[in-house]
Amino acid sequence: MELLQVLHKNIPQKKKFFALFRKQQPQDISKVLLQMIKWVRNSTKDTKMMNSFCIELYDMLYYYIMFDKIRVAKKILRLLEQLALPIKYIGEHRRNELFKKLIKMKV
Repeated sequence: MELLQVLHKNIPQKKKFFALFRKQQPQDISKVLLQMIKWVRNSTKDTKMMNSFCIELYDMLYYYIMFDKIRVAKKILRLLEQLALPIKYIGEHRRNELFKKLIKMKV
């Protein structure tokens, strides 16, 4: 239940999120994405919840990124791809390092 609350509270509804960017040409959503991840990281300390959040976010954005409907900076996209991997593939220590990089990052 807590996982669903975190996901729905922090990920805007898919239609509303992409309606903002369909109005004009494809826009860069890197700042919005970075702020969302930082806010969730500060509010949630559980690694499984963060992993689920990153997986859900990446799955939601994947189609739109691949077909150039929205743009995301490559450095943010690469970190998000790594954070969306299961915990057993990447390891706890590496995941914490990636979050530190992400928090320090500016777009």
